[in-house]
Amino acid sequence: MARGDIVVKAQAVANPASNNPCEPPSAPGGGPATPSPSIELLAPAGDPAALRAALAAGADALYFGLEVLNARRRARNFTPEELEEAVGLVHEHGARAYLTLNIDLTERELPTAARVLELARRAGVHAVLIRDPALFALREHYPDLEFHFSTQTCMANSADLAAAAELGASRVVLARELSSGEIAAASAASGGGVKTEVFVQGALCFSVSGRCLMSSWVGGRSGNRGACTSPCRVPWSVGGEPAGTPLSMHDLAAAGRLDELHRAGVAALKIEGRMKNAAWVGRAVGAYRRVLAGEDPARLREEIEALGAYTGREMTCGFLDGHPERMTGVAGREPGPAGSSYAEPSRPAPDQGPTPAPTTSAPTYRLELRVEARAVACRCEYAGVVDAWSIPKTVVRRPRKAVAIGDLLGRLAVQPVQGRFAESPPSNEPDFLLVRRAANALVSRIAKTIKRGQKRRGGLDEIELPESARALLRATPRCPANRTALGDPTDRVRIEAHAVESFLAASQPGGLIVEGLGPEDLRRFRAVCGRTPLVVALPPVFFEEDVAPLAALVRRCARSGVTVEVNSWGGWHLAREARARMESGPGLPVLNSLSARVLAGLGVEGVTLSPEAGRRQLVDVAAKCPVPCSLIVFGRPRLMISRAGPPPDLLGRILTDRRGNRVVASKEQGLWVLRPVEPFDLRGLRNDRLRVKHLVVDLSGSPDPLKDWTHRPRRRKNVSRFNYDRGLF
Repeated sequence: MARGDIVVKAQAVANPASNNPCEPPSAPGGGPATPSPSIELLAPAGDPAALRAALAAGADALYFGLEVLNARRRARNFTPEELEEAVGLVHEHGARAYLTLNIDLTERELPTAARVLELARRAGVHAVLIRDPALFALREHYPDLEFHFSTQTCMANSADLAAAAELGASRVVLARELSSGEIAAASAASGGGVKTEVFVQGALCFSVSGRCLMSSWVGGRSGNRGACTSPCRVPWSVGGEPAGTPLSMHDLAAAGRLDELHRAGVAALKIEGRMKNAAWVGRAVGAYRRVLAGEDPARLREEIEALGAYTGREMTCGFLDGHPERMTGVAGREPGPAGSSYAEPSRPAPDQGPTPAPTTSAPTYRLELRVEARAVACRCEYAGVVDAWSIPKTVVRRPRKAVAIGDLLGRLAVQPVQGRFAESPPSNEPDFLLVRRAANALVSRIAKTIKRGQKRRGGLDEIELPESARALLRATPRCPANRTALGDPTDRVRIEAHAVESFLAASQPGGLIVEGLGPEDLRRFRAVCGRTPLVVALPPVFFEEDVAPLAALVRRCARSGVTVEVNSWGGWHLAREARARMESGPGLPVLNSLSARVLAGLGVEGVTLSPEAGRRQLVDVAAKCPVPCSLIVFGRPRLMISRAGPPPDLLGRILTDRRGNRVVASKEQGLWVLRPVEPFDLRGLRNDRLRVKHLVVDLSGSPDPLKDWTHRPRRRKNVSRFNYDRGLF
């Protein structure tokens, strides 16, 4: 039988939820095994060993990333020198190679991203997985490369797929939260012009992929940039009492649902696991290959369940069944002992517990920490790059929350930073305590040193780009409408529909962005707003049942001349189809000027700078942004948007993690949303280099919008600034 042929037992579309990963949903009259056309089995490769294991086990395609610009930066990944050899090996096995370039790109990363595309072309990569719109501007310069929308783009409905077809994508990795029926509707949307890919095995995120800011909020490490620290897996408390791990999801296992997915129109089945070792990858690919070859998945139950043994979490197909409830709450146990076949390098930051020994052959960096009279002397060396600095000694008022230098060095020896492990001589004072803030800053500095070394070691700077690509990357003049500096008066308010009337009765902002409007509400809200300009915001996540009412809303906005704020590619498609005026909101964040140019070319009249960007990143993109842009200067952003949700009794309750981060759970437009209790606030700052058209105060999720609008904190040092000061990692 040819690789890719599928022979599985006939299955019916799901009815009740099942946690058995190897049994299809119950259906009368189950038939015998029947052949079906080919379907691709796509395997992860976090390092060369995993790549070889996946090929040996029968993978049809592999996805992997370089050491830079991919959504698994803590994996071993591949150097540019290794890429050509890896792709050659994939070709020898008759398989396909997909390179991940699926993060938000900063202004300074654009040349590197272009060189990655050029490197991929030279190496013979078949496709690149992307998230940032800037890469679509470069697509025409690399016609030999297919462009796939990563799951980080949150493609969740037929409107999203129609958008992907318009934009020229060859494939879309669908959101993991879809039911079988929703997968079928999305797969049929483009008439076969865009293929769909779904995950069938591996870890699940609490938040819809690409819609999580939690890791960024608590420590500046963005999941949208490949640096997630998995804060959803940690324990939380409610009202001072332990609440377990209510945000920790079960693991996905869909071995018994492959024929069902094929009949839904899916072209590729994806195994999650670029952080997993070669032994795990080989076993996972081998098991799914046997199911595709016709073996009864029920006979493989123990083997499939063993793939999750390293976590101790339950397996689920709840999303496929359309039953996303009861999929959270079990954190599982710590990964297996060093050398275990199922051991997985842990992703949390150094303050989140013990980790196993590394299971890959990643190069190391050298780190020295020496306690001196007034400071801790630090020296980090990687690939010829040396960085030396000192950490001032500070009084440790909470020893329980501090980190001993010896413990920190031990953790860094087994926990990767930028996919690299520490090689350290013993410290002269291993028991010396660093406050948590200093320890986190040290890890961030190590990461920057490694990135500099990777850049030198990788040789990407030596790659010559075609003149057409170089011309595209040249700076464009800043839009003259962007003349309002940070620190000037704010002129726009973002607010939920239910709070508009009471807010306008006491205040008159320069403009309103309103969330949560339905088609039947538009006429009344236009009357309520009067002469105050109205922008109607579409949600950042919506599913198939929401497409028709949102399309009706957008059509009414178009007829009324009301601007629509689009926050997803599906929203953009609906607005474009209705010929509505549109701006892009925080759901389509802009972190570089090329993304803004792409969006403008797609009919977007104004963009929103990424709310999780740091000061330097904001200044960089604003200085070159060729279209009017907005900066959110206050708000309680949606840190997580979930279809699964924690236990219902947590609705409206405040959850606190062990570092003191506080979030509140609510329901917004049918989805669970976690927002911070305390907002971030940039209104007390002044930066004449950061100039935009609109300064937006985001009052969505506010318990008292009018108070938040008028209140200015006096003690600036106690006010969160999100990533403005610490930067975005």
